[in-house]
Amino acid sequence: MSKEMRMARAAQSKLNLDDATFFSLTGQLKEAYAKLDGALSQTMRLNADMIDTAQRIGLEPETGQKLFTDFSDCIDTMMVSRQKMVTAHTRATGIRMKTNQAERGTGCWGISDGDAPARPELKSVA
Repeated sequence: MSKEMRMARAAQSKLNLDDATFFSLTGQLKEAYAKLDGALSQTMRLNADMIDTAQRIGLEPETGQKLFTDFSDCIDTMMVSRQKMVTAHTRATGIRMKTNQAERGTGCWGISDGDAPARPELKSVA
């Protein structure tokens, strides 16, 4: 969508989202992804370390298999949760595009300098 179309859509919107809320929500989204990805990454490392440890201590294959399956199921569940976050984020972006914030071409993820708030304390957290 062109910048002109976004500006026109924003000007016609009856849904007004103030800059402070926009930048706050953007920061919260980034933080949520960082935490989800961090937990996922840590759990994958833990799973690999459990496999290495099981080999090193001579754990029976049947016992190890049950443990590794539980970790794998945990990782799968975390991936489903992350996908649901992406889905919710996409829906929220669609709603934002119906507000006065539609003119922000960078959306909720990458905020360019041109979209930075007038007050630095409202800047999105990385």
